[in-house]
Amino acid sequence: MTLLSRLRDWLSDNALDAVLIASRQNKLPHLGIATSSGYVLITREQAHILVDFRYFADIVDRVKGYQLHLLDATHTMPVVVNCLLAAENIATLGFEGEHVSWQTGNQWREALNASLVSVSLDPLRQIKNTAEIALIREACRIADVSADHIRRFIAPGMREREVAAELEWYMKQQGAEKPSFNTIVASGARGALPHGKASEKVIVAGEFVTLDFGCQYQGYCSDMTRTFLVAGRDTPPEETPLYDIYQIVLRAQRAAINAIRPGVLCREVDAAARRLIADAGYGDRFGHNTGHAVGIDVHENPRFAPSDATPLQPGMVLTVEPGIYLPGEGGVRIEDMVLVTDSGHEVLYRQPTELQLTGEC
Repeated sequence: MTLLSRLRDWLSDNALDAVLIASRQNKLPHLGIATSSGYVLITREQAHILVDFRYFADIVDRVKGYQLHLLDATHTMPVVVNCLLAAENIATLGFEGEHVSWQTGNQWREALNASLVSVSLDPLRQIKNTAEIALIREACRIADVSADHIRRFIAPGMREREVAAELEWYMKQQGAEKPSFNTIVASGARGALPHGKASEKVIVAGEFVTLDFGCQYQGYCSDMTRTFLVAGRDTPPEETPLYDIYQIVLRAQRAAINAIRPGVLCREVDAAARRLIADAGYGDRFGHNTGHAVGIDVHENPRFAPSDATPLQPGMVLTVEPGIYLPGEGGVRIEDMVLVTDSGHEVLYRQPTELQLTGEC
């Protein structure tokens, strides 16, 4: 089923004549580029794109099956949309209430000649099509090879921000547009911070360092976490503080991944990881969800969360990222992206999840 046919079925199911799309993430599949400017108007019969001169020529070369409208000081969005509403006898118009400010929503209600209904299009992005999965795979490939590069790069004496800069540079060299989010590099005791963004802290031999990172490739994201042991001490890895914690997190991650298949509820996958960590005595040190969907946004729905009863379906792509965080000592998190398939699941990374030392070839 095509993007437009899915949207038109959705219009029928929601008793709407049309929908006006303004959010960057929900416009991208239509425009072919990520931008906060412009609008997409989908009706029961037609599909329209409204952009100003900055994007018009680029989009003309990218899209087919849409009528393009040039916005300017005279032909503003309300003027153009009202003409289209009148031409197609549109009475009820959906708009993305959760992505539009209160002020903008009120302005649209006054300016547009239709009954406006707040809707959410985000559920339509939960199941990825073949083209989207291919782009996500490439974003994951870039993260995969970058993880291997940065593991070899890290050495005692480096600052966390140096590691983040090298990692982001390397991802761009592999074809990434930009990082999916601010790169997390948390070493030593800072590993107890789940979102410990790279700092001036110096990385020390014998401590753990957690890296949470990803990239955007043609508008689609990857998200990956690995916790490495910094080489440079003679102590065997199994005698290193937090080694046992690492093994618990690894077993929890594998248990959650093994639970993924069509029909399983998201909360059941979360429970598979959470139960193992709780049984090991660290339930109160795992304070976030087990995972989340990834696509155009790095954090999408559904979630592997205790309250999420969404059944998994083929084409969904989610992270699995349990962790344990011990204030003053450090922490461990391991994260993979997983595609739900017709018969089960597929992990989209090849980088090992077993504990690895930095600097090794």
